[in-house]
Amino acid sequence: MGLLFYIKLLAIALAVVVLILFFVNRNAAVEKLSLSAKIKTIFTGFIANLGDTFGVGSFASIVALRRVFNLMPDDASLIGSLNLQAMVTALVQALIFLHFVQVDLLTLLVSCSMISLGGMLSGFVAVNVSKQMIQRVMLLAFFISGVILLLSQLGVFSMNGTSHGITGYKLVLFAIFMFISGLLPAFGVGYYSLIQIFIFIIGASPIIAFPIMATASAFQMPATSIPFIVKRKFYFKSSLLLLISGTVGVFVAAPLVTIVNSYYLKWILFIVIIYNVVMLIKNKA
Repeated sequence: MGLLFYIKLLAIALAVVVLILFFVNRNAAVEKLSLSAKIKTIFTGFIANLGDTFGVGSFASIVALRRVFNLMPDDASLIGSLNLQAMVTALVQALIFLHFVQVDLLTLLVSCSMISLGGMLSGFVAVNVSKQMIQRVMLLAFFISGVILLLSQLGVFSMNGTSHGITGYKLVLFAIFMFISGLLPAFGVGYYSLIQIFIFIIGASPIIAFPIMATASAFQMPATSIPFIVKRKFYFKSSLLLLISGTVGVFVAAPLVTIVNSYYLKWILFIVIIYNVVMLIKNKA
């Protein structure tokens, strides 16, 4: 059994441990959901993670649909739920992509370790800051993500790399980038598109973005989720519905990854990000 097997096994074990902690603390996150709210939450999880599997990210979609459907009103608990649901869907994606896509193991290890470190540190910070600070960080991160995504869609970044790994000084830069990316989910902002763009910029093959994004998330999301569980900042029922419906969305989307043109999906993501930016500015006004 090779190193890749143990990476998968560790990701599964980490998810199981955090899921046990999640269920043990279920009474700490009492939540009343009407039948209508449950249906809307299920729809949100399915659609968001359908797009997530194609690399457009689920966080921005869930934040936007949450506003449309009036779900999960508390920002801190929302972010805890975002990370908890993504922990399972990312693990499923990782197992699928690692089976079908070749990726350099050193690159994979660096991405997983650095993004997990950033995720754990930011998780302990995010649960102890004010709602206003969370919204400011979300606003800034969404704005930067939108600008970078737009530049990518306009063809500013080259996407012609063929390498299945990252080496030398580029690997050091990638490690720093992954640590910074790991800080974002604790404030309700995803990083899938950012990782894709960075991999494109440094000249690696675009296809390795998928196993790297998913596997890094499979380690980072549990690390970030733990502080939110400990501080009781999550919605139990909503998280459960999101992760179940989201997992179904992943299985539906996975066979279509090589067929669907993600270029158009990313324009949809750009519109979603703009919507989130507008709503955050409106809430601050």
